[in-house]
Amino acid sequence: MADIVSGFPDSILCYILSFLPTKQVVATSVLSKRWNLLWRSVPSFDYEHHDPTGDYEDDLDACSDFLYSMFSHLLLRDMDKPLHRLRLTCCSGYNHYSIEIWIEAALRRSSRLEHLDLNVYKDFVVPSVVFSCITLVVLKLANLVLKDVSFADFPFLKILHLNSISFSGCQDLFKQFLSGSPNLEDLEAKNLDSNPAEKVNRLPKLVRANIDAHIVPLENVKNVQVLVTNGIHPPDLVFYFWNLVRLELNRLKSSKQCFQVLEVLKHCPKLQTLFINICQKQNLVAEDDEEAILPCPDPNANYLQFFAFRIYRNNPSRRDDMIRDLSSCKKISDTCKLEFV
Repeated sequence: MADIVSGFPDSILCYILSFLPTKQVVATSVLSKRWNLLWRSVPSFDYEHHDPTGDYEDDLDACSDFLYSMFSHLLLRDMDKPLHRLRLTCCSGYNHYSIEIWIEAALRRSSRLEHLDLNVYKDFVVPSVVFSCITLVVLKLANLVLKDVSFADFPFLKILHLNSISFSGCQDLFKQFLSGSPNLEDLEAKNLDSNPAEKVNRLPKLVRANIDAHIVPLENVKNVQVLVTNGIHPPDLVFYFWNLVRLELNRLKSSKQCFQVLEVLKHCPKLQTLFINICQKQNLVAEDDEEAILPCPDPNANYLQFFAFRIYRNNPSRRDDMIRDLSSCKKISDTCKLEFV
């Protein structure tokens, strides 16, 4: 059988290899003379390290080997080839500050970086050079510290994911993230130690949002098609979600919050999929009600096709009661499918 892959030009092979972890990419150098140096031109770095055993000494050795590999691959890379994607996940109990040096070196070697994904354990501080990388299209930061950063300007950014971020000495930086990213299409903002963002009028292209409601004003995401959030308060709904087709509500803990969902539906005329995640210790019963019966809403959300509940409850019989009560409610749409997961 002919070797079809080897017949591809180097540019195609590098593009294919860019979807693999860098360790696997480097391993292809043993295939043939042609592949020996090909990995050096791949436009991405993708590294991942986790604690092997949880033992400090073992982790120290493993982390040192991991960092040595990263530095070696960076130094051997063809400097004339652009770096478009950089991903680093390092969930190690050993806090090695040379990771910051490596990230800075990688970023300074690329003036055309488009995708940056950092998830580093142990209160790692993001290098300031990240915030001068205006070519970014995708920025994903998790379990990190942003310290003493005075600005955020990403004119080409389309995807912004921030998860478990501490804003040390820059509590208003998240507001700048939103106002400085006018082309944003996909936003995630969860578990942020930050001041709440204010209303932003410069997110006209936003399509998807996964947010904590106390951090991002709902009016900032009113034009999205997909919304995942931990709560919507009807008094705040002085506007409509005209484009919303999928809504997911997480961590609802009280009967009042569940009843409020019905009011929310009146503001989502095109909704097709509704997913409710119920997580509570007490019964789903209003304080002044004897039975958990949801009131029938006025006709709305006529396009609703799928209505799903995820119910976390230790008492199986009570869970069955909840399912029975919820199933007895009048459906908003004749074609709506009710599901419990």
